[in-house]
Amino acid sequence: MGAVAQGFTILIVEDHAVIAAEIADGIQRNGGQVLGPASRLPEALALIQTTPCDAALLDVNLGHEAVYPAAEKLQIRGVPFAFLTGSDDEEIDSRYADIVLLRKPFGEVQLEGCLRKLLGLSVQSEEKGAVGLTAADVVADYGPRR
Repeated sequence: MGAVAQGFTILIVEDHAVIAAEIADGIQRNGGQVLGPASRLPEALALIQTTPCDAALLDVNLGHEAVYPAAEKLQIRGVPFAFLTGSDDEEIDSRYADIVLLRKPFGEVQLEGCLRKLLGLSVQSEEKGAVGLTAADVVADYGPRR
């Protein structure tokens, strides 16, 4: 693991404590600071409102709540994010068709790749850069979306 997230703060919104802890460990091993994790939508919205972050990892379903209001707030603030899901048949709202999707379970390599995408880093560079996610990037790195 490198220092892909060095100097960056990453918000985690995940309702399963063990998964949230694993993600937090991966971010910290990559040099990043963790915001959260938030396990419920109101908690996530409060963190987004009050604490700046550089990127976010959002579990699509938080119990019986969809995470889309948090995604909308992040988009308004210009914060890049990825969706996390453990379901193969998960329907992602069409407004977010070009957002990176990381399927659970995922490993350290996939998390690092996702962080690189979100933070706008190339494989050769680990400095802060412009964020630019495209549908082609998502398909190339994470497989086709259903």
